[in-house]
Amino acid sequence: MTTSVRKGAVKTRRRLAWGLLVPISLGAWLASSAAAQHSAAAAAPSPNSPADLAQYVNPFSGTDSGATDYGTGGGGADTFPGAVLPFGMVQWSPDTTPSLQNHPGGYTYRDTTIRGFSLTHLSGTGCANFGDAPFLPHVGAITQSPAKFGSSDTNYTASFSHSDEEASPGYYRVRLDPGSAHAVNSELTVTPRSGFGRFTYPATSAASMIINTGGSAMADRAATVAVDPAASEVSGSATSGLFCYQQDWYTVYFAARFSRPFSAYGTWNRQTLAPGSTSNSDYGLPLNCQPSTVTACPPGNPSGTAQTGAYVSFDTTADPVVDVRVGVSFTSVAAARRNLDAENPGWNFDAVYGAATQAWNRELNRVQVNGGSLAERRMLYIALYHALLFPSVYSDVDGRYLGMDGQPHTAQGYTQYANFSGWDIYRSEIQLLALLEPQRTSDMMQSLVADARESGWLPKWPVASGQADVMVGDPADPIIASAYAFGATSFDTRAALSAMVKGATAYGQSANDGYVERQASKEYQALGFVPHEENQGFYATAVNPALVWAAAATTLEYTTADFAIARFAGALCDATTYQAFMHRSDNWRKLFNPATGYLQPRYATGAFDPTFSPTSETGWAEGDGAQYRWMVPHNIGGLGLALGGKAATAALLDTFFTRLNAGPDSPYAFLGNEPTLETPWEYDWVGQPYKAQATVRRTLLGLYNASPGGYPGNDDMGEMSSWWVFGALGLFPEVPGVGLLAVSSPLFPRTVVHLAGGDLVINAPAAADAAPYVTSLSLNGQAYQRAWLPVSSMLGGATLDFTLSTTPDPSWGSSGDDAPPSFGPDTPVSSVCGAASPRAISVGGAAGVTAADLPNTASSLGKPSGLAVLLVVASAGLVKMRLRRRRRTGA
Repeated sequence: MTTSVRKGAVKTRRRLAWGLLVPISLGAWLASSAAAQHSAAAAAPSPNSPADLAQYVNPFSGTDSGATDYGTGGGGADTFPGAVLPFGMVQWSPDTTPSLQNHPGGYTYRDTTIRGFSLTHLSGTGCANFGDAPFLPHVGAITQSPAKFGSSDTNYTASFSHSDEEASPGYYRVRLDPGSAHAVNSELTVTPRSGFGRFTYPATSAASMIINTGGSAMADRAATVAVDPAASEVSGSATSGLFCYQQDWYTVYFAARFSRPFSAYGTWNRQTLAPGSTSNSDYGLPLNCQPSTVTACPPGNPSGTAQTGAYVSFDTTADPVVDVRVGVSFTSVAAARRNLDAENPGWNFDAVYGAATQAWNRELNRVQVNGGSLAERRMLYIALYHALLFPSVYSDVDGRYLGMDGQPHTAQGYTQYANFSGWDIYRSEIQLLALLEPQRTSDMMQSLVADARESGWLPKWPVASGQADVMVGDPADPIIASAYAFGATSFDTRAALSAMVKGATAYGQSANDGYVERQASKEYQALGFVPHEENQGFYATAVNPALVWAAAATTLEYTTADFAIARFAGALCDATTYQAFMHRSDNWRKLFNPATGYLQPRYATGAFDPTFSPTSETGWAEGDGAQYRWMVPHNIGGLGLALGGKAATAALLDTFFTRLNAGPDSPYAFLGNEPTLETPWEYDWVGQPYKAQATVRRTLLGLYNASPGGYPGNDDMGEMSSWWVFGALGLFPEVPGVGLLAVSSPLFPRTVVHLAGGDLVINAPAAADAAPYVTSLSLNGQAYQRAWLPVSSMLGGATLDFTLSTTPDPSWGSSGDDAPPSFGPDTPVSSVCGAASPRAISVGGAAGVTAADLPNTASSLGKPSGLAVLLVVASAGLVKMRLRRRRRTGA
């Protein structure tokens, strides 16, 4: 353990196994200020005295390539290591160059040069965006414009070394140009909407800060800057966008106040430096290159970005420390100042840093574990940390935000959020957030409702107030339905349902960015599938947002979205909408070719694509036919029957998991990306849950670790991290829109999840790396044999007791009655009406199971196919069961 003394605080640092010094501030815990109090109030409390779980988090995890780059965004997680609060608007983090392995995160661990500390970042996205207004300390006279002609590169950079760099949740530090006479120790911390930097220069009369307002990750089409020497302030804006080369745009504003007067200042425009100037601006062209490990940019990184910014200088011969506080807003510079004044009004860096650490510890303590290895505890809290970054706060402290209609709005009674990685997070991320933070997640759902009200359509991948047609399908539907099913119900549900139905039945483009919610809506409604004639490549929507990428995958995404609409409508007791969309959710069958046993691209004539190959990506999004074969999460039982029954399906799964992360163009699993994330738990539906237990455990321990290269692919705004968290709990939200958790096995001997209604306690005293197999399970002290759990049984608190073994137990959870439910088109609305808050009852000894969440198709209960099971709560202690003949089984 080493100790360093810094201005205003004494810090002890604990050296962890990844070779980094992770700071634990002592003075900051005791400091108090208005900023600290505001930051502390920003996160809802968990335990009164949270444990120091932040010590386990390595923010550098995921910042380098550790897996094969399959062309789906790189082989790294694309995360960033800088300072950020849970769901914060500001992500103040270093950007390195050339950053080939982790370009979307801005920082690549193997690089040795930093180009600046930018105020905003996305996490794990596969495409670059944000990275706005980088700040770079510099020692020496500013003698030339930082902007290189026609390039995104700059004339000023700094070297760094990992031996003099550290990060922990809410804090980042690095010494720039270490070992030289012009080394600058640079420290960053944050509040939700502001940053605080502390920079320790050598004794010099030429200590400068360069602020590059045209330095965003993607080309800025406009940038402005203003210097106010009297207020020691620099403010400005950057207008950027083009996320994944789409047509979205945003403008971010900042106001930076320094702790001392400027000894010199100036601005630049392109290659012209203007010493003494107090304002400047420039306009650019939306031309940019994103480098990667598989696609290098032309020499010089050509870019049409706007090129302007400012520099300010200080005399540090008597006092080496220069502090800067930076407010950020997406509405105006004035709003950035208000955010700064409200959240970060003083000059106590350690108080703000301490409050950030406390905020993170409160969030991380929502999941507490005992036992397990140190490496596993680190990975758990790294994953939870990344899962709690996005969606991010978008409205200002006064509730104002710029809407998708380009007009100012005020979020009344809630916080507006932005940056939803739709295609990714509907699978498990939003369910985790709803469980841990139902009120915040409700605000996120209300934010989507506001987006639809302002733009006319629910978004796929909103960046700030921009609509981006990134990825496929209609993911807002399963996001909203899943959030509701997992306990986030405090939003305008009727407006949400109306927007969902509109997006699924109407066609049109939004006024902002020409966005189309369902590009193939007309064809899908007419045929029940998206015809292969519509199939286009990934960048087609960048040219024309009305075009369709990956027609077959889009069909399956639409059926999942339709099921989510049905489930949400049913929970609101809208029987008409429920029945219509349950019927549409069966459209996956239109792609099933019984001659091959695969879901296949199909032409409008009804003919299947004769060139189909299971290992071809044609028609699919970041996967192939072998991987999309399994994408019927709402009716796995029905899919299993189509594949030949449980034994045949299990055999196919056995082959599929020969490899866990084989990439697209492969007959095997691709668990480093979203399309196959749910597949390990499909064993629960075929009576072999012990294989799900083994496969999940292999993935948790084999594909992830705490190192910079420790992720199997892009983290996708926390989706992959949320998968790891659920996997470690031994539970997974397999069916979008349904409060159902498929069971595998817990990784830790004891886990406590602090839910809003009570604690979920998961006991597994025999848990060990080599002991993934369940031999028995009890729920609240009563034996429980099913391989799934209704979420309603645990929202008010519950205890799960697992008995685990190193030897498989093929009998546990293997009977027909034990399989999780499948939801065919004839599943009655009575099984879901009011399901978000059903009455707990006891059925067959399964305490806490509710009628609304019981299996409700014939095959899932082991009854003869062709019969549906209708469950009706007749009284507090009586459940009536009635069998009726169905026209066609859905399972």
